Amino acid sequence: MSVTQFPDLARLRETRRAGAAADGRGNAAREIEGLPEGRLTTKQFNRHLTHVLEDQTRHAIAKYVGDVEPMEVLDLARRVANLRARYVAESLAAGTATVPPTKAEVEEMRFMRERIAELEHALATVREAIANEVVQVRNVVGD
Repeated sequence: MSVTQFPDLARLRETRRAGAAADGRGNAAREIEGLPEGRLTTKQFNRHLTHVLEDQTRHAIAKYVGDVEPMEVLDLARRVANLRARYVAESLAAGTATVPPTKAEVEEMRFMRERIAELEHALATVREAIANEVVQVRNVVGD
């Protein structure tokens, strides 16, 4: 499927409906997706969307990630810890210096803070995926 720019959502919807009708997939596509016929409540649709997202995430992780070695996760945690320690050291050095930090030093600290935040987010995502058993870690069994 190619990506096309659509000036508005209504035109995108019309194009999708026309494509589904041309493919003869009108109702069949809804059945494949598991959507019941007729109207859905917002809660029903959101519940269905949650299931689709979980299912697609599991398939994508199985395809792109596969089983994870425990050391991969531990290495990520160590990287986060080391970056935090370096940031603390840089902060203390800047605070105890007799001259204000240079622009380059401040930029380096900002860059370190951003890296820490990104890697902390990555680690939290990996931990959540492990806890939800979306990511399988070798020699680790579910609770």
